[in-house]
Amino acid sequence: MFGKALVILLLLVTPGEARKSFLSFLNIQNTEILSFAKAEETVVVRSSYKDKQPRSSYLSVKSDDPTVLQVVNVTKTSLDTTDFTIRLMTFPGETNLTIQLWDSEGRQKRLIEEIKNIKVRVPEQTEDNLFQAPMHVNRYILLLVLSMILLNKCAFGCKIEFQVLQTVWKKPRPVVLGAVTQFFLMPFCGFLLSQILGLPKAQAFGFVMTCTCPGGGGGYLFALLLQGDVTLAILMTCTSTSLALIMMPVNSYLYSRLLGLAGIFHVPVFKIVSILLFILTPISVGVVIKHRAPEKAVHLERVVRPLSLTLMFVGIYLAFRMGLVFLRTANLDVLLLGLLVPALGFTFGYSFAKVSMLPLPVCKTVAIESGMLNSFLALAIIQLSFSQSKAYEASVAPFTVAMCSGCEMLLLLLVYKCKKRGTLSTETENTPLV
Repeated sequence: MFGKALVILLLLVTPGEARKSFLSFLNIQNTEILSFAKAEETVVVRSSYKDKQPRSSYLSVKSDDPTVLQVVNVTKTSLDTTDFTIRLMTFPGETNLTIQLWDSEGRQKRLIEEIKNIKVRVPEQTEDNLFQAPMHVNRYILLLVLSMILLNKCAFGCKIEFQVLQTVWKKPRPVVLGAVTQFFLMPFCGFLLSQILGLPKAQAFGFVMTCTCPGGGGGYLFALLLQGDVTLAILMTCTSTSLALIMMPVNSYLYSRLLGLAGIFHVPVFKIVSILLFILTPISVGVVIKHRAPEKAVHLERVVRPLSLTLMFVGIYLAFRMGLVFLRTANLDVLLLGLLVPALGFTFGYSFAKVSMLPLPVCKTVAIESGMLNSFLALAIIQLSFSQSKAYEASVAPFTVAMCSGCEMLLLLLVYKCKKRGTLSTETENTPLV
């Protein structure tokens, strides 16, 4: 009925790769097999058909099994030629793909060309490269960033005040408020909101696990920049990371059963302990430097602010690069929940601290620690708990929360600096001249 189409399928690498390789198929037959190795693939379809009217032709792409192959979008690459670009999300398994070229003549649609039953195979991926984003970073740059992080943590150790530690030891109310918010209130809010928005079970579990994560390393960075209590922020981060060894498996067990995901009971103990040591070791070195060589500690304290700002922007950039592949499949409900989770953490933490009549710097610190979550611990739990297709779906949550919380904190920092500058200008204008 329909003549054979002259079609070329070019399998391109995902955006961000340095080299572009492709496979070509001329006069493709039904027995052809395509093998995809990446989580995101781009297919270019070219036809010799000429449009009778501009933009009259369009491409229809159907996958027999959406759990193996999902069509993200189909775009026409040029007005002059009948070329289309298909973006696909892939998961391990096998399925068939059908591609149809249609032409709309007024209200009538006419099938021009068709390729049926293109077999697609997606091999299993190992756990190590399961969630690697399509990006390559020079190892020397990574070593530089790692050195900057360790130096920055060491400098924070120089800013620890033992008087604050003694006060918190006697009156641990800020630490208790932060722990209650992080491990009880936030997971329940994540579960409730995911049910209200009707998210799939895997995504709902991803948001719950993100909400039950301890405070992230960015907490004491923003505590410094927003004039909170840096010593308290470091103590709260270490305390919540230690409590996560107990509370994360408890919440994983509880909410996985509420969501109907029985058997989800994994927690990355080694990664949690590694994070705790990664925080404590350089900070402890900074404390020793402060007491053994105070003159060197002064120099380290001077680099805290510029180094913190640099690392903050690097962290947000890397989070966006790594999470971009997941965000392409995120809908408005996911983005809304990603914005709400850190905002609720900030609001709950600040409100509870304010009601408890704690000092303003302490209120800021509790709010920051409650809203800045270590989302990548949730990603580790998702890796251990799901098959690849489900894990990919659930991983949208931690990446979305990480990016939204970073952007919200930048916005708060910008508002705070503008307000502070405005206050200083007003005070200067009101100061009488002598």
